[in-house]
Amino acid sequence: MKKAALLLLLLSVAFSLDATFYYGVGCAHCASTEAIFGEIGEEYGLEVEYREVYQNSANRAEMFALYERFGEDPAKGGVPTTLLENTTLIIGGMGQGQWEALFAQCNAGACPPGVYDADSIDGTNPIHEQDPTTQLTLGVLVGAALVDSVNPCTLAVMVMLLGVILMADGRGRMLLSGIAFFVTIFFAYMLMGLGILTAVADPGLTNIFFIVVTIGALVLAAMEINAYFRYRPGFFAVEMPMFVRPHVQKVMDGATSLPGVVVAALLCSLFLLPCSSGPYLLVLAMISKAVTLNAMLYLVLYNLVFILPMAIITVAIYFGYTTVEKMGDFREKYIKQIHLFSGVILFVLFLFMLNELLHFL
Repeated sequence: MKKAALLLLLLSVAFSLDATFYYGVGCAHCASTEAIFGEIGEEYGLEVEYREVYQNSANRAEMFALYERFGEDPAKGGVPTTLLENTTLIIGGMGQGQWEALFAQCNAGACPPGVYDADSIDGTNPIHEQDPTTQLTLGVLVGAALVDSVNPCTLAVMVMLLGVILMADGRGRMLLSGIAFFVTIFFAYMLMGLGILTAVADPGLTNIFFIVVTIGALVLAAMEINAYFRYRPGFFAVEMPMFVRPHVQKVMDGATSLPGVVVAALLCSLFLLPCSSGPYLLVLAMISKAVTLNAMLYLVLYNLVFILPMAIITVAIYFGYTTVEKMGDFREKYIKQIHLFSGVILFVLFLFMLNELLHFL
């Protein structure tokens, strides 16, 4: 009896297959693969460790490191991804027959090393899913950046700066100062974004951050749409509060040299953050959820779009296409429409995020 039990134990060990399965919540092909494992796994002695990657940054990093180990581009990977016997990497889902053939090979001690190609079984390409947030991040990123770029805070500060420098030092110095200003703003916002992403890198904090920012998106959208119908400067709208404006003007008046402009830009980054951080936080929340190595590129693109109006205004005034006074008048004339545009885009972003939030929950 003991010999029979020992024999069964040895057989179970001999036919045991170790697998690490990387999946994402809501991934249809992941669910299909998991169902196949449950149906035929016992027959082949399959033992699976399940690791969720959409909401767990540590598992996500582990999966990316696995791609690099097998010579694959992590940016082109996705879920489901399966590591079998620490030897074979399967990127994508396969049919039950394909899995059975692979498991049989491994049970015979012939697990194919490297990245497994399902074409060798029946000509069917493996299929894989990207994190759904990566599919929407690029699209909503540009929309959010456009909202941020026409924010009344940004336009007001830029007009203040260019007006002061133009009157004091002329167009040439204004051009250099304008470039120094928006380049400094670019790098300051990049560092802020990276800091926030680092702070919420923990999976638990990432989820909380995403939920809070989703709620915040709805609040900001309501504020902006309300500003279109009941506009009052600096009141219940995403723009610079009235009590902050004199301080910003004082900073701008003191920007009489390039180092002074850089310091002013850094200080204004902090002043601007409360009134222009809404869209930026939305994008950072989406990036924090995304299974991608392109987060840095997303941040760069966002901030390039964010400073684009500053660059256009600077160049337009330098070449005489417009004046500081006209830019100020334009802002005052269309400020309600700017708030409405911002509110509509923010509400669309809220719907995207709510969909993803319900998807993940």
